[in-house]
Amino acid sequence: MDSIRFNEEDFNGYLEQLIESGRLDLMQSGITKLVIDKGYDALSPKQRKVFDYMIDTNTVESCERCACDIPWCEMLEALDNGGYCNYCQHMMEKLEDE
Repeated sequence: MDSIRFNEEDFNGYLEQLIESGRLDLMQSGITKLVIDKGYDALSPKQRKVFDYMIDTNTVESCERCACDIPWCEMLEALDNGGYCNYCQHMMEKLEDE
């Protein structure tokens, strides 16, 4: 994941969702809280390595169907539905219902 996306408005909201979801271990959760409070640039090199790995394993770069970036507010859902944005997931469900 490109760290430029860490500056997007809803990134901290996603980090809070990750903590609440129970997907993170204790160390990842602590580092994530530090990022929420002080920002990514406040991390030491070792903390960045842990955080970057955590982000890489808990994000979907782009939608599997339309290839658009997944917004942070849809990221947890995309992790659980096979990597689709909400729109594509909805469209696929509609096609299945027909």
